[in-house]
Parts: sequence; C-alpha cells; structure tokens
Amino acid sequence: MPNSIERIDRSSETELSFAGVYTHGRRRIYTSETEITRENVLHVVNEALMTHSVNAMEEKYLSDYRRGITPILSRTKERNTFICNKINENHAEEICTYKNGAFLQQPAFYTARKPKAQNKVTKLNEYLYRSGKHLADNKVVDSFHTVGLGVLYIEPNDDDEIPVRCYSLNPISAFVVYSLRPGNRPMLGINIVMGGERLYIDAYTDKKCFRLVGTPASVRKVIDGRMRNEDVAVAEAIIGEEDNALGEIPIIEYRYNSLDMCAFEAALPLLDALDELASDRLDGVGQFIQSLMVIYGCDLPEGESADTMKHKGILVLPRMGDGTQGDVKLLTEELNQTQTQTLVDWTYRQVLRVCSMPDTTKGERSTSDTASAVYLRDGFANAQVCARNTEDLFRESNSYFDKIFLKILEDKQLVKGLKVSDFELNFVRNETSGMYEKAQALNLLLNSGVEPTLAFGKSGVSNDPNADVKMSEKWLKMKWGDPDAPTADKPDTMGAEEGSGEPLEPTEEMDNNLSVSDGESVSEPGSSQEGGKPQTSHYVKGYWRD
Repeated sequence: MPNSIERIDRSSETELSFAGVYTHGRRRIYTSETEITRENVLHVVNEALMTHSVNAMEEKYLSDYRRGITPILSRTKERNTFICNKINENHAEEICTYKNGAFLQQPAFYTARKPKAQNKVTKLNEYLYRSGKHLADNKVVDSFHTVGLGVLYIEPNDDDEIPVRCYSLNPISAFVVYSLRPGNRPMLGINIVMGGERLYIDAYTDKKCFRLVGTPASVRKVIDGRMRNEDVAVAEAIIGEEDNALGEIPIIEYRYNSLDMCAFEAALPLLDALDELASDRLDGVGQFIQSLMVIYGCDLPEGESADTMKHKGILVLPRMGDGTQGDVKLLTEELNQTQTQTLVDWTYRQVLRVCSMPDTTKGERSTSDTASAVYLRDGFANAQVCARNTEDLFRESNSYFDKIFLKILEDKQLVKGLKVSDFELNFVRNETSGMYEKAQALNLLLNSGVEPTLAFGKSGVSNDPNADVKMSEKWLKMKWGDPDAPTADKPDTMGAEEGSGEPLEPTEEMDNNLSVSDGESVSEPGSSQEGGKPQTSHYVKGYWRD
C-alpha cells in the first residue's frame, strides 16, 4: 500500500512547484531525549515528523525530477505563445544510472581481516547472499543516488535456509532519529504506512517497538518551497507495544555524501538550463519555419483583407507612394546554432564536473593516448574518488547492519565465535583494470620476500587476499617453495629420538651435502636413478627444487 506522504503528493501534483527553488540536501533529524519510552515517544515522533515532512516533499520532487517531471514542463512564453517547446533531456537519469553501476559493479561482500576467520567469513557471505542483501543494496544505492538517502530494514526469518531477511524501504515513508549527544547514535527508527484514512507508524527503539496511529496530513500547498505546519501528519495514540528481541534498531539509513544530497542535486540549475537551451533551440527552428511573409505594395486577391491574410502568416503593408515597387519577402532571423552548441557543450561539461562524472565528450577525436592517460584525462579517476568517499559512508551505516546480522546468526547458532572486528565489507570495482601492471607488482613483491597475503593486497590483484592466498596455497608452494620446509638454518628433526624434540646435530657429511652454490645442480642425497639418470635438484635460497 502507498504511504501517506506519497499518496498526498500525488493528489496535489498540479499544485507542487519548485520552479526557481533548489534543494540543498536532506535535514538530519535529531532528538535531545536520552531515552525513548512510552511516556515521550509520541512527542519525539511528532517533532520528527515536522522535519521529515519537508525532507519527504523534497525527496518526492527529486524522484519526479529523475522521472522527467521537471520545471521545463510548466514553461510559458509571453510572445509567440503558439511556438512553445518543452524539452527535458533528463540527464538526472543518466547520472543516477551511471552512479549505480559504478558504485556496485559487483555485490558487496565480507572479507576476513584475520586468516583464521576465513572459513567462518565464507559461511557468513553465504547467509548474506541468501538474505537478499545484494538486491536490497541495489535499491538502497539507487535510492540515495536519487534522493540523497536510502533506508534498509533487517529482520530474522523462521526459515533455517534463509535465517535473515533484508528489505529496502522508501525514504519518503521511513527514516531514523538520531541523538544530539556526541556520536549521534540512532535513537528511533520509524516506518509510516497508510491504512484506510488512518496513519500507522512503527517506531523502533533498541528496547521497544511501538505501534502508533495518527491523522495523515492535509493536501499540501508549497509556497516558496516551504510547507505550513498544518500540512504535517500527527501521531495521536499508542495502540501497541512489545519488546525488541533484537536489541538494536532494525531500520538503517545510508547516505550518498556528508550533505545528504543526491547525485545530481548540486547540478539542478545547470540541468534546468540545458532544458531551456534545448527548448529554445527548437523554438528557433519552429519560428524559422513559420516565418511571416511580408507583401509590400501589392494588390490582394479578391475577398482577402490584411486581417484575413495575417491569420495565414502573411503581413500586408500598403505602398507609401514614394515610387517603390511592390515586393514579397520572408521575415527570418535564424538562430546561430554554432554559438548555441558551444554554450550547450560548456553547460553539459559543467554538469559532469559538478557530479563527478567522466567526460566522454573529450574522446570524440582519435588520439594516441594510453588507457591510463584516458582514465585520468576523461575524469574516470575523479569518479572513482567520489565512489570511494561514498564507500566510507556506506560502511559507516553498514556497521549497524553487521552487528544485527551477526547477532541473529549467533542466536540461531548458525555462526559461532565470530566478531564484527574479524571481517569488513568490501567493494569490487575495476577488478581487471590494469591487470598486467598489477601482476608485475605482485611478482616484484613476492620476489622481494613480501608475505603473499600482503603482496596480493598491495598489488591490487586481489580484493580478498586471505581467501585468494588460501585457494592458491598449493600453487604458491609449487612456485615459491614451502617456507616451513627444512633448510640449512632450520635443520630437520627427522631421525631424532622419538619424543625427544631435539634436532639432529649437523655432521660433516651433511655439511658437505649443503655446501653448494646458489642455483647449482647437484644430485640430491639419497636420490634414486630413473632411466639411468640421477634425479637432480637446484638449491635456491634455502630450498631444494626439482
């Protein structure tokens, strides 16, 4: 069912107008209460609804803007009103679509921070996939790119195969109230739904879950981008209360940036300007085609007058008596398309720059630039920097999800002995980009004696070094040898008295066998012969290799 705010906005769609008024990010909702109980929950919710109603109004506008419902559709002209094109290029959809794909090129997953936790983290990732978190993440990311905020809901499930369920909520009807104390921890999670003509609100604290009922807002009228107090929904009574078995607030907010702005919000004036330019260009073409014809000093056909000819697009001027001959001309003034295109290109590039988007218009001509040069020149590097900033904010919000997710699995005894500090969320982006350089760096690090897990991570070859090193352990030993194998510095304890734990003392014969140059081929002591040829090994840096 639609939530109350969305329903009200649709009923007053013709009265909503943001022309000339630009939004500047959502407002975070705070409370000064140190604890939310049955006695103060109505007061806190009603205070929060005052701020959220303004946020919801802007979120609805931004959502419609991405759909193509923009101020250009209400455009009017004072002259030549019969030629009035209303063109929306909808670069907002272009920006959001690119941002969605660039941020989540592959589903986010957990990686082990400690090698000993690798098996448990692999199991955790399996439950993460079953919970639907990957699909919910796609919707949350799409939401905060569109309106600045995304909301996730998590709850336990009775099915052992799918012990946890995750859902994306509409930020127009769901939000979180934070504490004013340092740290701004979440105090209350709210979800609003409509039931008939009544408003139902689920309010979650870390201890209780309250069910409230109230009155939906009246039809909104936006005046200079502001809303009247009487246009805000009101919670009136508590109709239910139960303990929160999770001990955490299951509603989590995710943010695109620190200002809670959406991906295209900072460029709204430029996007509106592009729509105006596109519309005016078509108006210019239309006016050129429908140019007035001027008849000067000529006789009109029988039954025609100046007024009737004007309706046909013909302007009749009488002869002035100065001996000028009659003439017929077209009144035309064509728009300079070259200069106009220069302005359009500049405006579009400014949009891409403000939104941290790659500028592919620079690559219209053929160049000999390398892939790395194009990556830097066309702004792909800037786009990745912006995505990494969003990653940090995503991890901050997802830390609340990690805690709840792990707690549900531990309560169901599906995962044991795992702590939040044992794993972290990882994003895979440009996994194969520059693979040749990454492989060279990996080989250099391994040759320098760097531990494989560090080498895999530092070189950029792997997004999950612990898991990849464990999977490649057999092949790494074949290539680089076993670091735990006996060497001249670590004598083998084989042959010592059983249970003594003492290594054999080196003998003169053993010293002679080990006295070989690095890389020299020798017959391995005690080796047998096959096909009449002795088995030889190479002694390289403390390792015998065939």
